Amino acid sequence: METRPVISIVGRPNVGKSTLFNRLVGYRKAITEDTPGVTRDRNYGEFEYDGYYFILVDTGGFEPTREEGFFPLMKQQIIRSLEESSMVIFVLDGKEGLLPQDMEISTGLRKYGKTIFYVINKVDSRQREWTTPEFYALGVQKFYPVSALHGLGIDDLLEDIVAQGKQLEGSDRRQTIGRTTEGRQPRSARRTGGPAAEEQEGGDVAKAPAQDHIRVAIVGKPNTGKSSITNRLLGSDRMIVSEMPGTTRDAIDSKIIFRDRELILVDTAGLRRKSRIEMKVEEYSISSALRTIERADVVNLVIDADEGVSHQDGGIAHVIITRGKGLCIVINKWDLVEGKMSRDEYRKLVKERIPHAGFAPVIFASAKTGKNLFSILDADLRIYNQLRRRIKTASLNKTFHEFFEKQGLSYQQGKQVNILYVNQAKSEPPTFILFANYPELIPEHYKRYLENSLREKYGFLGAPIRLVFKKK
Repeated sequence: METRPVISIVGRPNVGKSTLFNRLVGYRKAITEDTPGVTRDRNYGEFEYDGYYFILVDTGGFEPTREEGFFPLMKQQIIRSLEESSMVIFVLDGKEGLLPQDMEISTGLRKYGKTIFYVINKVDSRQREWTTPEFYALGVQKFYPVSALHGLGIDDLLEDIVAQGKQLEGSDRRQTIGRTTEGRQPRSARRTGGPAAEEQEGGDVAKAPAQDHIRVAIVGKPNTGKSSITNRLLGSDRMIVSEMPGTTRDAIDSKIIFRDRELILVDTAGLRRKSRIEMKVEEYSISSALRTIERADVVNLVIDADEGVSHQDGGIAHVIITRGKGLCIVINKWDLVEGKMSRDEYRKLVKERIPHAGFAPVIFASAKTGKNLFSILDADLRIYNQLRRRIKTASLNKTFHEFFEKQGLSYQQGKQVNILYVNQAKSEPPTFILFANYPELIPEHYKRYLENSLREKYGFLGAPIRLVFKKK
């Protein structure tokens, strides 16, 4: 795969780093709010300008002298980001002016020998001659006055980034993609077609359209170990991990190659009941997690083995299923429970608490020891293939005829109900149209019988199934 220049955005808290990140990437991916430390992890995105592609990294607010709370961990994340970057965007606050923390950060950045772009944000005036003498104390001749919020001054910055990118080995020149109307604002990368694994069963399964990567979300209540699982899978401390709920607030994308397939792992802020939310940023984290489910192909619901399966876990599973996403249930921290309860006993508990997710595989893993973590990815690949399966119409009708012969429909309200024809309308999720003479009279228990029989015949592991009954 091609190497693209990596650019880190750094600066002290609340200077507008995440707003600039969102402006360049093209959608609201990072959480932005005037609370120090709101962006705690390295948040990756991709943008294009003038046909050149770059990887952008949004980091947590950098306060070099602050040692309490999450800030030491954030400093480690920023240092790692700088080490992997070829360029740095150093964001300053044009309204607050130059502060001692800015001087300290500037001195620290120079040690890494990277190309630094000094951006003065929150300059909402359209006067291009805008300057402020105090910033020249940094010993820099060129600044980029911008308004990340309104998109002003962004082009000048991007043109110089591209000029620098041309000099870097690995800058990837491609055909220019479309731009939005405001100041040639870049767009985020779109998903494109590519090779995809597809299971075959004696010619009964048709191929679905190919896709080059699989989006895998990792969701669950706070403090269930989602980030620990992601870090283990990636082999790096990609996210700040702590026993305190709410440590990870953003949905953070990471690429991994597993069994020759490209997976994009998305870890999310913990989902919790709205009644427990006090901060606006926490509300945005929940909506971000829900959007992550929407963007995913397969969703891993992480449950704390020691805490047990809650009704809220069932609620999250319900959201995943109703959105038509593949579902894998991950019982994390199994090392704390193993020996006290068997896997079969725990599966029974999961089935009792989340009865509507009986089709989902249950993986017992431990992020702490690393045990069974790659079994999660194996399950995700199987689920993805099942999610995309298409059953040929002839085979489908033959199969449903067998179902009807085994258990036919009795008279409903004095009328003989017949299902006349079946076809698969779509995949992701597998959706089947059943044409009947009186579809409104088909009882719910018979619909469940048909779905269960369909799963017995074809599997559909981890994939929700849609049965749609229409008048014929």
